Amino acid sequence: MKIAILSDIHGNLEAFLSVLDDIDRFKADAVVSLGDNIGYGGDSEAVMDIIISRNIMSVLGNHELACVNKRVYKWYTGDVKKAIDQALSSLSQASLAYLKGLETRLCKFESRFVHGFPPDSVRHYLTQAGDDELHRTLSRQEEALCFVGHTHKVRLVYAEDNTIQIKTPDRDTFDLTTGTKYIVNAGSVGQPRDGDPRAKYMIWDVSNQRLMIRRIPYDTRKAAEKIVAAGLPFKYARAVHPELTP
Repeated sequence: MKIAILSDIHGNLEAFLSVLDDIDRFKADAVVSLGDNIGYGGDSEAVMDIIISRNIMSVLGNHELACVNKRVYKWYTGDVKKAIDQALSSLSQASLAYLKGLETRLCKFESRFVHGFPPDSVRHYLTQAGDDELHRTLSRQEEALCFVGHTHKVRLVYAEDNTIQIKTPDRDTFDLTTGTKYIVNAGSVGQPRDGDPRAKYMIWDVSNQRLMIRRIPYDTRKAAEKIVAAGLPFKYARAVHPELTP
């Protein structure tokens, strides 16, 4: 069984469509999104329409939470608030109703899926956790594998000889060790923060205990120009297409 894991699409339709084409070529058995499907990009509603129509499983991200929870919405200021406001202005009632029904975690395919940090945090970053917290979290984790997003960077976290290992994979496949528990950050489809503008996602081959890290090129200029046209802060367009000039 092959499971495609996406995260942080952030309203980037061009990146999302390119990733879906790649997933279809792999003939993945299921697709799971780790949330933040909306915001930052110019096509939040179009992305949601595809997620709903293709019945893609998703957990709640912090951008979705801000759109459906007034108390959480008030936490945000500055450029992030502008992105949330733009997403809210574009989302249909059907999309908002879908967001209200999302859960903070999904336990399926012998794995756990959450946006921020296990067991079910939407807003806590993996990068905020020190070694002690990571040790506690991994020891309590019921599943061998937990997928997270939120940081927009691909990472593998696990304990080896009682020492926390935090790896940035330098190859496209990673074979997991039976009996070891992992927290895996799947990166970002639509708003990279690792200096590589390609869309990232993962394929989890359950039977072979293998992670495939996919880095997909797409029309970054078109996606960036949509961000500018939507009136969003220029830095979100530059993250997508670094060569873009004001």
